[in-house]
Amino acid sequence: MRASMLGNRVLSAETGRDDVVAMCRANPLLMTTDGKEVDVRQACATLADWDTHADTGSRGAALWFTFFERLLGAGPPDTWRRVAYDPAQPLTTPRGIKGDDIRVRRALADAVQDFAARELPVDTELGALQKWAGVPLSGCTGQKGCFNVVDAGPDSGTGAPPAGAFGTSFLMAVELTPDGPRAHTLLTYGQSANPASPHYTDQTRLYSREQWVRERFTQAEIASDPTLEVTTLRR
Repeated sequence: MRASMLGNRVLSAETGRDDVVAMCRANPLLMTTDGKEVDVRQACATLADWDTHADTGSRGAALWFTFFERLLGAGPPDTWRRVAYDPAQPLTTPRGIKGDDIRVRRALADAVQDFAARELPVDTELGALQKWAGVPLSGCTGQKGCFNVVDAGPDSGTGAPPAGAFGTSFLMAVELTPDGPRAHTLLTYGQSANPASPHYTDQTRLYSREQWVRERFTQAEIASDPTLEVTTLRR
């Protein structure tokens, strides 16, 4: 369960990246929506080398998400998918992307143009553009095919606009054993809402490193905590 949660697979890329790479390899110069010709060779190579995961260090994920966001806005997915959704085949459809569709080509050209306008290399790591209070974040939105849902910008959590973010919050994976529950948790947005507190990003940093917190359930486990503090309340 923990591996699936933070595995950071990107379903949209698993089912469509190869089609886009085949298209841009055959068409190294593409036209943007506003009629400008763009060289997409470096972008194409970046997507081809990408492992289709949304880890903080992934190079190609940010470019794919920018491309796919534009593609989603270009029309209903069933019109640019090679195979439309079939309720009889829910695990394998929809899939594929029509490389000969002008909307697909423009979406990639627009994405490359967007990176150039922001003076960003097309292989910029995802964690450089997706952060909370400076902490790199993995994942992506559900529309793009991530189970680990995250939507954040480079300045999220800093007070600079736009500073919002949403997605994965409290995570808990529990195994019930004869010796009691075995639980791992993460409070991804930290334990304090005060940016001046050291707890503002304490668990966000763990989340960034995909490091779960092992919960203590039995008295022996609680007593073994090296940072345990006991407060006794009396009348």
